[in-house]
Amino acid sequence: MKSYLLHITCSTSDERLPIDQPVNNTCPDGGIIECHYDIERMKSDVTKDDIAAGPASLWRYAPILPAQDPDHAVTLGEGWTPMLRAPKLEKLLGCKEIWVKDEGRNPSGTFKDRGATVAATRFRELGIKTVVHNSSGNAGGSWAMYCARAGIDCVNLLAEDSLISSLQQSSLAGAKTYMVQGHWKHAGAMVQRAADEHGWFNCGTLKEPYRLEGKKTMGWEIAEQLGWELPDAVFYPTGGGVGAIGIFKAFKEAQSLGWINDGNHKPRLVVTQYEGCAPLVKAFREGKDETVTWEDMNVLPGGLKSPKPPGDKEVLRTLRETEGAAIAVSSDESIEAAKLLIRLEGVFPCPESATTLAGLLRAIEDGSVNKDERIVLMITGSGLKSIPNFPEPDLIPIEAGTDVPGN
Repeated sequence: MKSYLLHITCSTSDERLPIDQPVNNTCPDGGIIECHYDIERMKSDVTKDDIAAGPASLWRYAPILPAQDPDHAVTLGEGWTPMLRAPKLEKLLGCKEIWVKDEGRNPSGTFKDRGATVAATRFRELGIKTVVHNSSGNAGGSWAMYCARAGIDCVNLLAEDSLISSLQQSSLAGAKTYMVQGHWKHAGAMVQRAADEHGWFNCGTLKEPYRLEGKKTMGWEIAEQLGWELPDAVFYPTGGGVGAIGIFKAFKEAQSLGWINDGNHKPRLVVTQYEGCAPLVKAFREGKDETVTWEDMNVLPGGLKSPKPPGDKEVLRTLRETEGAAIAVSSDESIEAAKLLIRLEGVFPCPESATTLAGLLRAIEDGSVNKDERIVLMITGSGLKSIPNFPEPDLIPIEAGTDVPGN
């Protein structure tokens, strides 16, 4: 199916940008650049049945993605990840309906593949040869893999405490991989200088419009997998903010097409962060419209490591529009929540995505979530990416050939 991409605009100036050449974000006042689609034509040309007949990947949503030739997408089979009902968790917490969206099933082990597949596809169509990018780990591994698939050179600046899984993905996929020593807040400026000096394309968070389009497919899948209904609350582990922005962009697009059974329903966004890096939680609680750079960062290696989220203004606006909440939890709480989720439901989350369950426990305790609501917990990555963050396994030695004790 063809794309119905219409134009790209800046959210703070309404400037229209070309769709036939590479564009970087130069929006004033922290704005973002967004793709817009010909919704009226889609209404007459595309149906929900057409989407259901598409591939079991995020490319089923090709009409509302920017790639002009989706039949030749740079893909590794990403997306269409399971939406799993969590009955044991529901019983434990006394909740009516909890769903777990398991993004750990993506090829690199995280939701980052969604942004990488759509952006790499579009970059190849636009003739981009080299991209440069900074990441706390997971996105670096993902971008390296998809750039290898696309034939695009990738330069990654990764945090010095990046987990070995992401470092191996980046290095083995052939990306030029640098480890940034010192304060992580300098990495973004280093990437921009490198792009300016060497003519590379800066594909950092919200620096271009296509990563957002890939990540919004999480929202499209949530709607479709719930029978074209929207949940009451989405708990999202938030670093830079792209995923949260994307999910709610998808909800609005689906509602604009008239595909949502209750078209007026408005889900609430609940942001979760680590207490050791919680700029969005702080800004939301203080009634601010943007974040202040978080100086004393103390989090587990991996995601949720954005001291000044590029999407802060948009996330905070969405939180207030949806009457949502922002919750900070400790690293220990996230580890315990990860252990609880795998023990009860068999889903193995990375600690940063387990902040959603830890946040739900807090929200139930303080009454900010109603137990009768339909709740979606976004699990953005597999625990297999984060093995060094977990405690040693509880193993019982036994001699070969001896009898195994009963319970």
